[in-house]
Amino acid sequence: MKTGVTIGNDETPLKRRKIKGESVGDQELKHVVTPTPSLAASDISESVICTVNRNLFADTEGSFLSRSRATPKRSEPKAKKKLIFGRLVDEINIQPNVRKVYGIIRKLTGSIGGNGSHGPIYGELTMSSMQKVVNLMKQHMNFNSNSKFIDVGSGIGKPNLHVCQDPGVKLSYGIEIEQARWILGMTCLKGVLDAAVKEEKDIDEAYDDEIILHRCVFECGDIRSANSFNPFTHVYMFSIGFPPSLWIHLAAMWNSSDSPYLICYHGPKDIIDSYEFDVVLIAQAPTSMHGSKEGHTVYLYRRTTHTGEEITSCDPLFKNLDKRVDSGLHALKDDITEQLQQCVDSGRATRGKRFK
Repeated sequence: MKTGVTIGNDETPLKRRKIKGESVGDQELKHVVTPTPSLAASDISESVICTVNRNLFADTEGSFLSRSRATPKRSEPKAKKKLIFGRLVDEINIQPNVRKVYGIIRKLTGSIGGNGSHGPIYGELTMSSMQKVVNLMKQHMNFNSNSKFIDVGSGIGKPNLHVCQDPGVKLSYGIEIEQARWILGMTCLKGVLDAAVKEEKDIDEAYDDEIILHRCVFECGDIRSANSFNPFTHVYMFSIGFPPSLWIHLAAMWNSSDSPYLICYHGPKDIIDSYEFDVVLIAQAPTSMHGSKEGHTVYLYRRTTHTGEEITSCDPLFKNLDKRVDSGLHALKDDITEQLQQCVDSGRATRGKRFK
């Protein structure tokens, strides 16, 4: 429910949040709007007094939001920001639940990114760049809450956790071959699920785009164990540094799949001409990375033989993924917690334990 506080011709939209354990009383707060110093006192006939319910100003910082009584998403116009050279551009709007998730990841991994076996920066896009990619996918790739998203080489899982919130995909799956990175990604996922459980307990009402969603799974494994990308509708890979042997296998997997959309960081010369993916380029955009001024272009492709039919088959490597996310928030959280505990009990991974 929205409540507006109107002063003159300006309207400041407020949303109602009801916190469990807090009674809803009739006590009111008077907010007096005083004239600015630039106005003479004689120009002001009287002070403007706006009476609003005190509960609208309740401190909800640190509280989280519920799923059972969600209200529709807000429609906000794009803001404008001025760049250093005076050019005006549309500012990228990012949902509150996406910002929450990145805040959790930042606390667990630091501001630059998670640890990789060859350095701290391991294919980590900025939040704004990833949102730009998501917006392009929505615009050109029918990316929505019915989509199934896979990230090949998911690292600490930022893209997966991002699309889990916006647009709130049906399944967000990440596969990572490096065990240390996978453990860090699982730690981030557990932190997100913990926050989702906490918000479920604390708040009764919220907007949909403030609620932390949970339909995300990470696995440590080798994508070369799969023969196709079915049942995923959107195949994403931060492909910088992929060796030719992996590209050859990925191309064979793609051409044996029904997945309609591919998102990667290699252009048509490599993807279409060299490795012969059955795709056509439909969009591209520049992106930037954490911790450096390095940038890469993201390329969006569509399968040339895409028919729009639902994918019914599933590669054995990806079986039971739907069942895991369909089990619910609490069951998935317990599953992730158990897997992490098993890693701790088995001891720190050595070089001999890592995937080759």
